[in-house]
Amino acid sequence: MKAPFDLTGKVFIVTGSGKGIGKGIVRCFVKAGAKCTINCNSNRAMAEETLKEIQAIGGEDCAFLYQADVSDYAQAEAMAKATYDHFGRIDGLVNNAALQKQWMLDEYPIKDYDLLMHVNLGGYINMMRAVLPYLKETRGSITCISSVHGKRPTDFDPVYAMTKGGMHMLLREAAIEFAKYGVRVNMIMPAGVKIEFKTGNPRPFQKPRLTPPREYYEKYPMYPLGRHGLPEDSGWACVYLASQEAEHISGACLRADGCSMLL
Repeated sequence: MKAPFDLTGKVFIVTGSGKGIGKGIVRCFVKAGAKCTINCNSNRAMAEETLKEIQAIGGEDCAFLYQADVSDYAQAEAMAKATYDHFGRIDGLVNNAALQKQWMLDEYPIKDYDLLMHVNLGGYINMMRAVLPYLKETRGSITCISSVHGKRPTDFDPVYAMTKGGMHMLLREAAIEFAKYGVRVNMIMPAGVKIEFKTGNPRPFQKPRLTPPREYYEKYPMYPLGRHGLPEDSGWACVYLASQEAEHISGACLRADGCSMLL
């Protein structure tokens, strides 16, 4: 498939890209001619397989793998430096690494609350700060992967929803602050996306406490466009937001949700 926008010669860091949405984003970037740092934290073996798949698409020099916990600023900063040392430039960041724990509010362990805040929100801030010196040179871009649950409750993980909601204000603050450097900051909100598995969830999804009648789902399908999301739906949106064609777009939030938020 030919990419609709040309990112040849550009370099991006995609956090949490060993699998899932992040992997799909890297795939799209490489198809558009870019080079990427693939980031993982806990599952290096899967990330190494992803690296092989990406190199099969774009060649051996199109990507390299860096293991880092983005909730630790020192590791985030080291990944940014390693990317610059490896590729010679950084043109963009996609903040994607996030966790779900899937506890209800009245039973959420404090340690899991702290973990989600440090990874889902703190990790985004850490990476923005780490890459900003390099993006000033290239007048690059940052795209944050949020969720429709930044706008509506989840019924499965309220703290996850809180972190995604916080990203919306982070987006606005960063877009205004970084505009003076020519650095754009935008956000994508997927709904349900088919991926290999979710990281960090100690048990399966709980059933909703209130189950709407079958007639409700027949009248209001969850995805009016007819399917769940795919990682590449967010990937191609990232390609566009990182491209020159989107040079006047910043502080924007794009839904990639199959129209589900309108129900």
